[in-house]
Formats: sequence, C-alpha cells, structure tokens
Amino acid sequence: MRINKIINKLRRWRVRCFAATYSKSQLEQKLKKRNAKVMLINKGMYEYAYFNFTFLDNMLSSIIDVLSKGYIPFIRLDGRKTGWTNWETFFEQPFQISLNSKSKEEQRKIGLITPTFLTPFNKNNLQLWSKVYTDFAVLNQTTQKYVDDEYCRLLAGKKVIGALCRGTDYVTKKPFGHPVQPEIKDVISLVKQKMQELHLDYIYLATEELRIVKEFENVFPQKIIVNKRHYYDEDFYQNEFTDIYQVYGKHEDEIYERGIEYLSSIYLLSRCDALVAGNCSGSSSAVFLNNGKYRFCHLFNLGFYGIEK
Repeated sequence: MRINKIINKLRRWRVRCFAATYSKSQLEQKLKKRNAKVMLINKGMYEYAYFNFTFLDNMLSSIIDVLSKGYIPFIRLDGRKTGWTNWETFFEQPFQISLNSKSKEEQRKIGLITPTFLTPFNKNNLQLWSKVYTDFAVLNQTTQKYVDDEYCRLLAGKKVIGALCRGTDYVTKKPFGHPVQPEIKDVISLVKQKMQELHLDYIYLATEELRIVKEFENVFPQKIIVNKRHYYDEDFYQNEFTDIYQVYGKHEDEIYERGIEYLSSIYLLSRCDALVAGNCSGSSSAVFLNNGKYRFCHLFNLGFYGIEK
C-alpha cells in the first residue's frame, strides 16, 4: 500500500508538470507525428445525467491524464447505464480527430489531477487550470453562438460586476466537504463597495433562486442583469426536494435547455469586469475561464461544511 501511494504521488507530480508546460499546438503536432493512438474517455466519476461544472472538471482532468500517457484523447460517454450529458453536447473534441475501431483504447479511470475548491486560492494551481480551461473547454459552434448572443444582449458595452449566489440544495443540505456559502447580505455589501470603488454600473447575477434575484433588485433597482434561465426555488421548497436536479425535468429538450442556461450563466460571469461570489464549482470555473482578467475577484473562503476551520 505504501509503494502504491508513492507511485501515485510521483504520477500526479508528472502529470501536473506536463499540464503546466505543454503547448497545445506543439503537442498536437508531436502526437500526430508519432502517429499516437486515440484513447477513448468513456466514463466519468459519476453518470452525469445533467450538465454541471463538476462534469467539465472531471473530463478536463481525464484529458490531461490521457495526454500525459502519450495518447490523443477523445470523449464519448455512450457506455453509461444512466445519464444524458455528453461532451459534444456543448464542447469541441480536444483535437480534431475521428474515432475508429483501429485506433482506440479505452480510458475508464479518473484523472490524477483535478481542480478542487481550494484551487482558486493557490496562484500556481489557478494558472494551471486557467490554461487547461483555455485550451480544452472550447465551446462548439451552437453553444458558442448561444453564449455570444446572450453576451451581446446583456453585457456588451456595460461596466459590470458579476455575482454568484448558490441556494436550494447547497444551503439546505450543506454537503460535507463543500464550501460554506456566504450570507446574501454579505455578498450585497461587498458588491456595493466594489461598484463604487471600480465605477461599475451594473450587476450580472448568477443564481438558481428567484428569491435571491428579488433581494438584489430591492437593493440595486434597475441595476440587476440576469440571463435567460429557469429558477428552481419555488418547486424545490414547495415539494421538499433534497436535490436541485429533481426539478430539472426528464425530457431531453428540457434537460438540454437547463444545461445551456447554466453553462451560459457561468461563461457570462467570466466576462464581467469583476467578480464577487460564494465558492463553488461554478464560480471556480468562471475564475478559470476569466484567466486573470478580472479587475477584482473575491470568492468567499469560509471553510467547509462539516469540517472545523
């Protein structure tokens, strides 16, 4: 067991060094020159019935792991027992290659490095995952058009601070090991302060609760911008659900619509001038996608549910 831990530690170090130093274009040329085989990523950490940013992080982690072994990654999650979300629903394949029966090997393991809730607070890890997101979290044409249209309609030409506030299952369940979420009043207070200091005019608010939108609108009338999305708090609380995905619906069209609304909300958040947010997968992804361009960025670091600080 001790030897296995040492081996895994060395492998994580090797994968991390590789991910930090590669150039995607040079890497692609090198892999094609070597006639590298394609490795199929056909399984994730979970079934991923719906899109979330844990799914994205899991796939990016697997991409880096496959590349570090000298293979070309290709993602297709068709072998799952349940689940709907697939990579090509929203993203481009890591490389412009096709999959065929002569050139594939299966990759079923989880990648050895992955972003965590502490990654945004570590400069080196933040730079690493910003680079990975830039290279491989590339939207397909349909999704990119959706996000660009939303940006032009909502944010273009405006001076905007982004805010993200989680609600529903995150604050009711307080899942063990997940970041403690800030009080809404504390987010509002910091947003108000930074709007004045940075001379920003609007707030782009990403949240799944209409209650939170109204709370912001009461403090900042005619200053709140939201993207096209469904809110879940009424159904969630009235039906005493325990998981937000219980209100997503079961039809593919509905699941796709909810997924692209959520994805778009985080990509728009990454294109704001500044960010104030609770720490969660969505806000971390916005920071990675922004790649150091925020004039001000603050994720509340309040510890973790069930773990003494």
